[in-house]
Amino acid sequence: MTYKYSFKEYSKDHMARAALVSANLSLKHAVEVCNEIRNKKLSKAKSILEEVILKKKPIPFKRFNQEIAHRKKIGPGRYPIKTAKQILKLLEEVEANAQYSGLNTSQLKIIHISAKKASRPPHYGRIRGIFMKRATVEVVVKEVAETKHEKKKTKGKTENKEVKRVKTQKSKNDEK
Repeated sequence: MTYKYSFKEYSKDHMARAALVSANLSLKHAVEVCNEIRNKKLSKAKSILEEVILKKKPIPFKRFNQEIAHRKKIGPGRYPIKTAKQILKLLEEVEANAQYSGLNTSQLKIIHISAKKASRPPHYGRIRGIFMKRATVEVVVKEVAETKHEKKKTKGKTENKEVKRVKTQKSKNDEK
C-alpha cells in the first residue's frame, strides 16, 4: 500500500522523501524532536540526534512541557533516546533515497518533517484501557546550494576587518 504524504509541492528533481509509518514511539516526543530539527541541514540534524542519544544535548520541550525538569540554557527539556534513534534511522533512509536519486547529500536541507497520530492497538492480554503509543513521521529533504546571502555575509565581515586595519594604520601614521 502506498503512503500519502502531506507535503504536496514535491518534485523528484531536487527532493527526496521517506516515512516511518506506525512506529512504536511517543507522539509527543516525536513532535518535539521534529520541531527541533526542522529547517536544518541534514548533517546538522543527524549530529543533534546523535548528541541526544549520548545524553549530551537535550531537546527543548516547548509544547508538551508540564512538569518537565529544566536544563541549562534551554528551559524544559528531555533526552528522548528511543525517538531520536528511530528518527535518526529515518534520516539515514532519506539520505540514501537522495543519493539513489543523484542528489548531493552534503547539501540536503530538511524542508518538511512532521509527526502524526497512528493507530493505537491495545496491549495484548489486557482487559481494557491500555493502548500502545504509535506515531507516523514523514520527512522531505531538498538539495539547496549555498545562497548569495550567506556568501555576502562572509565577504562583508572580511572587508570590514580590512577597513578597520587601514584606519588604525592611518591614524598611527598621522600621529607621527
